[in-house]
Amino acid sequence: MGLFHCPIGATGYGGDGCIQCGLCSATTLAEKHAATEKMRAWIRENGHLRNADLKIRKIAVCGKGGAGKSTTTALLSGALAMLGYQTLIMDTDSSNGGLWKKLGMPSAPPALSNAAQGDPQALAFLQKDPLNFSDLVEPFVVQNGNRRLVCAGKIDDPLMGCACTIGTYAKLLIQNLTPSRNEIVIADQEAGVESFGRGIEQCCDTVLILVEPSNESIELAEKIQYMAQGLGIHRIRAILNKIEDEDQEEYVMRALSEHNVRFLGSLPQLKEIRRQNLYGAELTPTFCYSVAGTIARYLLDEAEMSYQKI
Repeated sequence: MGLFHCPIGATGYGGDGCIQCGLCSATTLAEKHAATEKMRAWIRENGHLRNADLKIRKIAVCGKGGAGKSTTTALLSGALAMLGYQTLIMDTDSSNGGLWKKLGMPSAPPALSNAAQGDPQALAFLQKDPLNFSDLVEPFVVQNGNRRLVCAGKIDDPLMGCACTIGTYAKLLIQNLTPSRNEIVIADQEAGVESFGRGIEQCCDTVLILVEPSNESIELAEKIQYMAQGLGIHRIRAILNKIEDEDQEEYVMRALSEHNVRFLGSLPQLKEIRRQNLYGAELTPTFCYSVAGTIARYLLDEAEMSYQKI
């Protein structure tokens, strides 16, 4: 099947596990739309069959702009690091450039899209399938403890063009990466749903939607779930952020429930997070675990993964 990785896990069209949705062979927009509708129907009827065997390996963090995706990516990766996991964080946001500071990296990694323009052969390793964590080496990866960071690309100057090249490298990296035991990929996605239009999340097993207390954020969560299901993703969960009181939390949770978006947990509003973000300081793994440890454990427990208790 080449670079296409079936989200259901089929070995090929008509092969073992194939539901014959046609997603792997679709070429036109109409064919792709029909295939995703078949995928959604299958998930609604048979999605529960995947629960027991589907491990968490690749997580996409999505949501409305400003909802807290990058901060949540840092918090979740730090909590997972404290639980004994090696995390590879993918920065796929073409605009925001501060994720490396939240992770306490020594510097920002060079953008893959820029490196390809200078020397196409420099990124030949990305074509490896499977692509292991160990195949990603300096200077394209920076590391701080159990957390590693790679950047798909940034738009840094006027007239650089669109983010298509950045999306291409993000998709290629997610598709080919093959995490081993105790390794997890976390992709900090672009705001909105453009990445779903590009199919970047197609090889993710988990989508986390950051939801803030606004009608726009709630409606976008429903749209993200719709698109994620169309890509064959079964585990889609909402994380509440910027909630000011219990009334807000209750209202947002009820609204999400009405849209059939499952709730995973809430992140507390802490001055420490705002202060660290203001000064561009690291959100340390210890601090991350104190904030997001419960959410990380819930997520791992749900996927029936073992973890090291601390």
